Parts: sequence; C-alpha cells; structure tokens
Amino acid sequence: MQKKFLNAIKGHSWRYFLAVGAIAGLYFAASQLAVSTLTLSTEINPMWPAAGIAQVALLLFGRQLWPGIAIGGFLFSMSVPSANIGTALISAGARTLQAWTGTYLLQGINFSARLDRLKDVLGIVGLAALGSTLINSTIGSIVVCLTGLSSWSNFGTIWGTWWVGDAMGILLVAPLLLTWHKLPKAPADRKQMIERVIWLLLLVAVGWLVFCSRTRAAYARYPLEYLPFPLVVWAAFRFGQRYTAISNFLLCGFAIWGIARGSGPFLKHSSSIPQALLSLQAFIAVIAVTGLVLAATVSERRQAEISLRASEASLANAQRIAQLGNWDLDRNTQQLRWSEEMYRILGRRPGTFEPSLEAFLGYVYPEDRELVKSSIEAALFQQQPYSIDYRLVLPDGSQRTVCEQAAVNSLYITSTVQDITDRKRAEAALRSSEERFSKAFHASPVGISICTVTDGCFLDANESFLRSLGWLRHELIGRTAKDLGMLVNSEEGRRIAQTLQAQNSIGNQEIKIRTRGGEIRDWLLSAELIDLDSTQCILIMTSDITERLRSEEFRRGKEAAEAANRSKSIFLANMSHELRTPLNAIIGYSEMLKEDARDLGAEEFIDDLQKINTAGQHLLALIKDILDFSKIEAGRTDLHLETFSIVNLVEEVVATIVPMADKNSNILEIQCPEDIGSMQSDLTKLRQSLLNLLSNASKFTCSGAITFAVSRSPETPAEAAKRHKKLAAYRGDRAENSLSLLSSPQDWIVFTVKDTGIGMSPEQLARIFDPFTQADSSTTKKYGGTGLGLTITKKFCEMMGGDITAFSELEKGSSFTIRLPAIILVETSLFLENYDK
Repeated sequence: MQKKFLNAIKGHSWRYFLAVGAIAGLYFAASQLAVSTLTLSTEINPMWPAAGIAQVALLLFGRQLWPGIAIGGFLFSMSVPSANIGTALISAGARTLQAWTGTYLLQGINFSARLDRLKDVLGIVGLAALGSTLINSTIGSIVVCLTGLSSWSNFGTIWGTWWVGDAMGILLVAPLLLTWHKLPKAPADRKQMIERVIWLLLLVAVGWLVFCSRTRAAYARYPLEYLPFPLVVWAAFRFGQRYTAISNFLLCGFAIWGIARGSGPFLKHSSSIPQALLSLQAFIAVIAVTGLVLAATVSERRQAEISLRASEASLANAQRIAQLGNWDLDRNTQQLRWSEEMYRILGRRPGTFEPSLEAFLGYVYPEDRELVKSSIEAALFQQQPYSIDYRLVLPDGSQRTVCEQAAVNSLYITSTVQDITDRKRAEAALRSSEERFSKAFHASPVGISICTVTDGCFLDANESFLRSLGWLRHELIGRTAKDLGMLVNSEEGRRIAQTLQAQNSIGNQEIKIRTRGGEIRDWLLSAELIDLDSTQCILIMTSDITERLRSEEFRRGKEAAEAANRSKSIFLANMSHELRTPLNAIIGYSEMLKEDARDLGAEEFIDDLQKINTAGQHLLALIKDILDFSKIEAGRTDLHLETFSIVNLVEEVVATIVPMADKNSNILEIQCPEDIGSMQSDLTKLRQSLLNLLSNASKFTCSGAITFAVSRSPETPAEAAKRHKKLAAYRGDRAENSLSLLSSPQDWIVFTVKDTGIGMSPEQLARIFDPFTQADSSTTKKYGGTGLGLTITKKFCEMMGGDITAFSELEKGSSFTIRLPAIILVETSLFLENYDK
C-alpha cells in the first residue's frame, strides 16, 4: 500500500489528489451527518454510513486512495470537542485500516461490485460488514478507555455500539453505492417501468405506515414490522440487487425516522430507545441480508438459465452445422423423441409431424428400409448397438445418405443420425481426383518423382523425369540418387535434405544434376514431405532450366552492352558540348583576326584565317551532328510542339539552301501549294531534317536539278496499320487519351527532295540510315561529313510520328520522302516519346 501511495505521489497525478480530496470530504460530511442526524442515543448509533462509503471508495477506485479516508477520519475526530491530535491520528488510522482490510479480503475472493453472485453477498456481509469492522471498534474502544473518556466497565457497550454501527453502515450503504455507481439503462418494456413505480410507491407507503405513522395502526398489537418484507422479496425476485439495496436503505431510513419521532413498532415493544434501536438493527440486518441473498440467488439462477439456453442453442447450432440429428426411444413405452435437426435432415420443417418409427421408416430408401428396421429391432429386443449407412428419400424426390449410430441401455435407445451426403460425394471426388492425379503424374511435362525419406530410394517417377535423366523406369526404381550418380555436389544434396527436414518443403531450388550420359544440367527443384500408405516420402518436382539460364546470361550480356552503348552516347553528348565551347572561340577569333588583317592591309593572312574559320565551321557542324545523335541515343531529346505555316517553313529552308545549290550550279525547283495550310509539330527538328536532305542533294549534285515538293495527303492503309501496331505495343491506362487521338484519321504532310546527283547502289541504299555511314570511303574523303545526317533525320521523323523513305539509282540521282502527321497533340507526343524509348 505504501509503495503504491509513493508511486502516485511521484507521478504528480492531479486526478489522484482530486480523488483523495473528494473521498476525504465525502467521508467527513457523512460522519458529521451521522452525528447530527442519526445519533438517537448516547449508547447506540443505529448506522455509520461513512464506513460503507469508505469501503466502496476503495473497492471501486483502488486501495491506493486510502489517504482520503485517513484525512476525512482525522478531520472528523478533530471536530469532536474532547479530541486531541494523538487520539485523532489513532482513530483515523483505525478507520483506514478497517476499509483497507475489507477491500483486501474482498478482492481476494474475486469480488464483483454487481453483487450478482451469492459469494459476493456473503463476502461483503461476512468479510466486510462483520469481519473488518472488528478493527475500528476494537481500536476505538481501547483508545476511549485509555484516554479516560470512558471507564473500562463500559468497554463492551462502546465496542458493541461501534461495531454494530459500522456493520450496519457497510451492510446498507455499500450495496446501494456498489450497484448504483453506474446508472442502469432505462427498461425498454413500459410494463416493467410501471411495475417498478408501483413497487416504489408501495414501499414508501408501507414504510411510512409501519415505522412513522401515529395512527391507531401504530398502536395495534400486530407484528407490522414484517409487512415490508414481501416488498423486499418482490424487489429481489423481480428487479435484482439495485432495487433490493434501495428497499433496504429506505426501510432503514423510515425505521430510524420513526424512532426519532417517537413512533414505530420497535418503541411499542421496547422499554427504552436503546432497546428499540437494537431491535431495529437486528430487524434491518435480517431483512438486508435476506434480500441480498435472495437477489443473488435469483441472479445466479437466471444466469444459469441463460447459460443453459445458450448451451442448448449452441448444441442446436452445432447439430445444424454438422447436419447431425439425434433421437431417443423409450424401450418400455415405445415413445420416440428427436431433435429439430432430424426434421431438417428429412427435408421437413421442425414440428410438422409427431416423431414415430413408422414415419421415419417412410423416408428411408425402399432398398435400405429392411436394414434400418432390422437394426432397430435388434437394438430394441436384443440390446445390440449398431452403426449403419443408408439412404433417405426427401419430399422433393432428392436422395441423401446418412450415417446412424445407436447406443442401447436398459431404458433407452439413443441414436445419432448424420447427413454424410457431402462426405460421400467428397470421397468419390477424392477417388476421382486420385485417378486424375495419377494420369497427370505420368503425363505431366514437369519431372515428378517420389522417394522415401529414410533411405532415399525412388518409388516412382514419370516419363518427363526419366527422359530428363536418360534412365529407364526399372533402372531407377529402388535406387537412390547417390547410386545413380545424379548429384554433382554432394554437399548441396545434404543441405537440401536438412532444409526439407526443417521446413517440410523446398521451393524453386536451383541444383546441378548429372544425367546418365554424364552431361551436367541445371534443374529447378521443389520438394515436399508427404505420407504415402503410412510411409513418409518426398514428392520431387523438377524442371530443366539449362537453356533458360543460358538465355538469361545472353540477356544480361545484351543489357550490359546496351548500358555501355547508353554510357557511350551520354559521354559523346557531354564531350560534344564541351568541345563546342572552345571551337566557338576559335571561329570567333578567326573572324576577328580576318577583319583586323583586312584593316591593317595584311592580305597574305586573310586566306589562312579563312581556312581556319572554314575548318572550324565544318568541325562545328560535325560536332553538332554527333551531339544530336548522342542525345537521341541517350533518350534526352524531347519534342517541342508549335503550330506554324508550311509555306513560311519552306521559304526559310529555301533561303538557307539556295547558296549551297548555286555553289554547284544546281537548279532548285520548289513545288508547294500556297493553300497547303499549317501543321503542328516540332519546327526545329523538321527544319533540320529538311536542311539535311537539301544540303545532301546540293552537295552530291553538280550542274543538275533539285526538286523540293510539299503536299498534303490522307493517311494510307499501310500508315494506319503501322500506327495501330504502335498503339497495340503501348496499350495501358496512361495511354488512354493518346489512343483515342491517334486512332482518329489523320492528314499527312509529304516532303519530297529529289536530285539528279551521283545516286547510290542498292547495297549503299540499304545502309544509308545507319549511323556513321556514307556511300563509300571515297565519298567521305571527297564530300566530308560524319554520316549522321540521315540517321538523325530518320530519328526525328519517327519521334514526330512519321517516317522517311529513300529511292536511288547509281549515277541517276536520289529521292527522299518525309511523311509526317499534320497535327501532333501533346498527349500524342508523350505516347511517341515513350514508344521510342
């Protein structure tokens, strides 16, 4: 107790101190009320309610709140005129010890505050009201006599007064507070509410009439004090402990009030108030204990009835779930009783007809009826138990199979009837499943074998298992994996065996196996422990994954090569960017030096500076192509869509390419309708693609003709099929909007660049769009370039949803055609970028 108190103090819980203060105040107020109101004689106090309050406080809120009782008791003792600090401390300690001891004893018997068990009532009467009260009465009487407040000759009277007062306080106040510390729910039944109101009115009326009335009935020589007893019994049987505690408390109040105002049956039969109070206390104690015991007994009986009904309901549910009925036949009277589940087994509603053997046999399948009848007669006349399976015919014409087991004694035949139709069907299905398993076992493409756990000998194996090893069945059965030399690594075999013993199964374990021909193969093995005819065996399933592992190695190599290629592209992109910065400086300074040389008249340096500038420009173009190609390969090129006029685009491209065409004395012919309209695409990439084609035509054509034609045309079936194929490859939730847009018909813009230049052979034409490729080495030496222009153009066209095609004949010229959709929406561009990636 002290440890709990110190823990509470250390925790600085304001709730704890608040509770202690509330208990102290309530204890002090109840003690003052008892002194001022209930003290009817200097010799006897009829009831000390503070004892009941202290007992309830510790029972409900814990023994650690004992300081509240100590403080309240000390304050009350100090309020007595003849008290001093010493006696007040001893008195407070005795009151606290009494409540703490009662609580400790009650908690030891698993006390319930509902008082709905007989042991709870006997506990609060015997341990708290009669037992723990000995502490305060004994210590208090000794202190009074030792301090000279009373002589030792009055010790017995003082002790009895305190003991009875505390006992009555606990007996009357504690049950009331314990049962009403939580308010009950209002009764849903209006009749119950009316009954309780009537009972309460009668209790008040009878209590007033018997104990407080000064009419002629009060002086009659009848034992009127027993008149309230039926009301107490009524409360105990009908309303429980709550209202029984109320009746006890109200009757005690009326009785004390009656004595205080000089009326009631106890004064009538007694010569003095002390004797009347003793009679009152004995009467109230009898009524209180009797009422509480009756209420607890009734509550336990109700709980037993509820438990019995629950057990019966549980049994009925169990029978319904198990489809198990039972019947009992009295061998002497031939009276038959059966459960409700018997009706359900027969396909009838419970209670539709009286149970009888004749009625039951009417439901038995005709071919099985004689078996059932002879079994019942043997049990009836020869006391032979039986267990039989037979069929029933239900009213709807369906058949059910039941299993009946009967036990016989000298008085009854007791039988259970269980519907086993589903079990029979399951058994049949199991047999069928075993047959199917046997067929699947031998026909499965997965290698399956069975071996024993003890010695590892093979008991059976399917064709796939034998074929993968190269052994015949008679060569495998009865031998172990070690005998056959299957295990490449014996340590691996021991590890698998240990894992199997520990976990009962192994899943997808990769092992190496040696075939009969000595070839090492990779297997994916799964195994599980099974019982086969009471013998513990191992079911082994294998798949040959040798080829898959090899292809996996090839795939990893391919991924590594692709990663290296991406790294190369990223490196080239970064390096090209780094090279452009100093190259731009070289080109810029060469132009500045040319101007300075011209201004200074140093004409001999201008030609060299021009060569430097031209070489820098050429190198810058090469780096730009490498940068573009590297960005494409690295996946770092995005589309930037805008709407523009096709005519304006053609004019810009032509203005740029005319000087190049004139340089080689070429004739440039433009074919573009003025009403061709606009398109939505990446203007920069389209312009670069057209300039690549026109610059190549100008470079590889000398004194010839170059035709640049632009037209608008509807989508061809081949283009639609190609676009739908792309859509099918990219189907998914995120492409839902793009699919609807790309599925609609499109207008296409066709750009054609045709020249009469050197042309290409079929072999050269087949490699023209490959990166870093030109017609041949002589072309590279004569015309220069990186061989990336057409590769970049093709990538750009694919990114914009179109394509580029080429046609050429050696020494006759070439023709390049770009076909692009007229409109590329934002969603469409996201689809194309993801598709290319």
